[in-house]
Amino acid sequence: MTAPRHQSRIWHNLYVDGAPYPTRHHHADFGGAIAYGEHHLGLPADDIQQIRAIHEAAHAVVAIAGGGHLHHAQIEAPDNSGDTGGVCGVCGLADSQLLATYCAAGERADDRWLREQGLWNDRRAVCVEVGARGDRQILLASNPRIGFGDKEVDYHLVHDLADQAIDQHWTRITTVAEVLVKEIRMDGDEIANLIRIPNGSCWVAT
Repeated sequence: MTAPRHQSRIWHNLYVDGAPYPTRHHHADFGGAIAYGEHHLGLPADDIQQIRAIHEAAHAVVAIAGGGHLHHAQIEAPDNSGDTGGVCGVCGLADSQLLATYCAAGERADDRWLREQGLWNDRRAVCVEVGARGDRQILLASNPRIGFGDKEVDYHLVHDLADQAIDQHWTRITTVAEVLVKEIRMDGDEIANLIRIPNGSCWVAT
């Protein structure tokens, strides 16, 4: 199934580990609840690695392009079936809009990659959203005005910001992901050199 470019603005209620979790996509197989894990994507190991790399590459590129400082980006090794997926070390995300774009970039890049590879379906789209739980929690904890139809700023607007950044930097994101899937870990300056955008100043005291 091919996803429409502009998707539903309605939030669906799931429960993840017993807690409410709104998603913009819905799949009847989950019955209102879904466990947390990449294995629900139903993809082969190579594609799991690729989507991990796309996710972290999107975070990394958005951070650097927005003037933040990227310390590193890392994905799990191919033989690791845990739920972490990967991580970026960043600082210097100087304003709320950049933080919002950064936090949503991973899940929106994953959704786009699935569509471009012909792998998108609504079940995988839900899994991608659930896989971004940690990213969403970071943003919601920092900005109580953001919600899911119940606050001043709707999370769809956060997705829109991320989509705009991903459209602008998609070639850079896929270039970084191509290297990251092989190297597993890349330093921030290495990524900055690869995408030809200077890494921002580090805000962490040394």
